[in-house]
Amino acid sequence: MVVLRITVTLKKAVEDSEGSSVLKALRLLGYDNVREVRSGKVYFITLTKGSKKAGKEFCEKLLANPVINECVVDD
Repeated sequence: MVVLRITVTLKKAVEDSEGSSVLKALRLLGYDNVREVRSGKVYFITLTKGSKKAGKEFCEKLLANPVINECVVDD
């Protein structure tokens, strides 16, 4: 079996309103040393057989919008 970890985040040029909200909240809690927060999703997909190539296909066909998202596949 193969377990893929697929991380989908917004591209740097795309505004991350969730990340901005978390940053503001952390600063209100006194964490002034936090410079930036970016949000995203992580998927753990277990395959009976396959490879990293399958994860890239999952990104292209379902998990990510190539216009606004970056997708990283780790196995």
